[in-house]
Amino acid sequence: MLSSIRNKTKGWLAYLIVGLITVPFALFGINEYFTGTSNIIVASIDGDEISKEDFLNEFNPQKRRLQQRLSERYDTEFDAVLKQSVMRDMVNRRLLSQFSDGLDYATTSVELQAMIQSNDLFQVDGKFSIDTYQKLLRLNGYSTAEYESIKLKELTQSQIKYNFLDSAFITPSALKNLQALNDQQRKFSYIQIDADNYLDKVKVNVKSVKDFYNNQKASFFDPQKVKIDFVELSLEKIAKNIKINDDELFNFYEDEKDRFTTEGERKAQHILVQTQETAKKVVGLINAGGDFAKLAKEYSEDTGSKDDAGDLGFFTKGVMVPEFETKVFGMQEGEVSGAVKSEFGYHIIKLNKIKPGSVKSFESARSELTKLYTQNQVQKSLYDLTDQLANLAYEVSLEEVSDQMNLVVNTTQFFAKNTNDYEKKFVDAAFSDVVLNKGENSEIIELSKDKFIVVRLKEKTVKRQKTFDEVKDEINKHLTVLLAKTFVDNIAKDIVASLNNNDDSVNKLMDKNQLKWNDVGWVERDSKKTDVTVVNKVFALSKPNNGDTVYSAQSLGRSSAVVISLSAVKTSDSKPSKGLERSLLSFESNEMFAAILKTLRANAEIKVFTDRL
Repeated sequence: MLSSIRNKTKGWLAYLIVGLITVPFALFGINEYFTGTSNIIVASIDGDEISKEDFLNEFNPQKRRLQQRLSERYDTEFDAVLKQSVMRDMVNRRLLSQFSDGLDYATTSVELQAMIQSNDLFQVDGKFSIDTYQKLLRLNGYSTAEYESIKLKELTQSQIKYNFLDSAFITPSALKNLQALNDQQRKFSYIQIDADNYLDKVKVNVKSVKDFYNNQKASFFDPQKVKIDFVELSLEKIAKNIKINDDELFNFYEDEKDRFTTEGERKAQHILVQTQETAKKVVGLINAGGDFAKLAKEYSEDTGSKDDAGDLGFFTKGVMVPEFETKVFGMQEGEVSGAVKSEFGYHIIKLNKIKPGSVKSFESARSELTKLYTQNQVQKSLYDLTDQLANLAYEVSLEEVSDQMNLVVNTTQFFAKNTNDYEKKFVDAAFSDVVLNKGENSEIIELSKDKFIVVRLKEKTVKRQKTFDEVKDEINKHLTVLLAKTFVDNIAKDIVASLNNNDDSVNKLMDKNQLKWNDVGWVERDSKKTDVTVVNKVFALSKPNNGDTVYSAQSLGRSSAVVISLSAVKTSDSKPSKGLERSLLSFESNEMFAAILKTLRANAEIKVFTDRL
């Protein structure tokens, strides 16, 4: 019941959808420079709108994490894919939110607190730290009320999936058969024939080499290559030039004081009843010396807190319904209220503890202030400097750009268009018509969120066809490997044919090629006893019939061939494991969950304005 109270009173909060915080927050980096985004609608789900501000609050942290993970390999072309993924997830969550509201799913305050307090990010020395919690939220622009509203919705939506898990089932006979298949063991031995051992057994004639060259000429050329000069403007370099004095920092502190303010909290118990008569009765019992905790367990109709003696834990303003909040934040520690009426009934409240709000002093916030102030100044400088770089790149030479902006001209080694040594956008600019053919500066290129460059051609080569003499050894080696692989494949087939015919020539064939059986014995499906590829091929073979051995020649990629001798198969009658059952039920519930999402999407009116993202 209390969770319903929280659900229904959080609608006025900014409806921000973010992922679970599972990686460290970025403590330094430029903020996205978007304005007026709260009024721009980027999607609508049955009239439930998603603003651009909502979208960016989800997209930007994910983009930052991806940039941190990929570093220099990050390409801004990834943005389109990431935007599509984020929007799909946001739409799905809105649909699930609507669906869960219709089913009256709810999450208790105890469950919410447990989830937050178990998050490693909010712990110090293995214990939850309220200061760390609030600091990290502030750094990322959330109040505790906003963040807890988000988490409450996510936990509520997750109940849908858990309910599917509860409703998924698998028949006992199917489970038994799957367990038997999973536990199956096979007894086998094998001969491995490596192509490398037969390279000197095959010979490629000159005609084959020439024919290959003539047929594959397009594969043998030196591509065009370029050597590039470039200048780079980065946030790191801008930040190094930011000078900070105490007066400016203190003024910034005054402007941003809300960031360093910890909201006051209250810890309370309550008893929720439906009628005024019952409320008066409970208040009378309390005034007569009755135990609040026992009375909560006996009378309260809030199923989320009743068993915990009505304990609601700590909460800030903006979490409870207005009537409840107004009363509890006006009470003294240890005070018990009279009946407080809300849309959910009558509350009798006991305030157990007050955590007053606090404001960090200028000195204690200095380190954090310095980072935030630097961010702010870097952002301001970035706009001006990128604009200056773009204008100069269009008007003057790269050397003049370097002189006027105090940027170093860097030079690459020669590289081709298919190189992996440089970012794709860098390579694309280097081989653009403006740079490659006209010899002009490129336009300003945003390699990443914090790095901008301008490039210019220094030198270039031309594409050149390689001669036969240059590549004949390479071709000969390639064809020799192919012939050797065919050779060992044929040996494997000959051995299998001899074994199936009970032909004594198999021994001569093995002796001639210095081959021997590798006796593996019994293995399970996931065995690491021998080569996994061989084991997989063994379990793909048909079972032996009437005690006969199954022989099979198999190719192992481009390097080897094997002859497999499968002599026996056995299954167990073991009772199906709980692990297998859980895995199958999880798979089944995931399928059901995907199906319900598909149905929700099909039946909803979904509008996504991609041009506004």
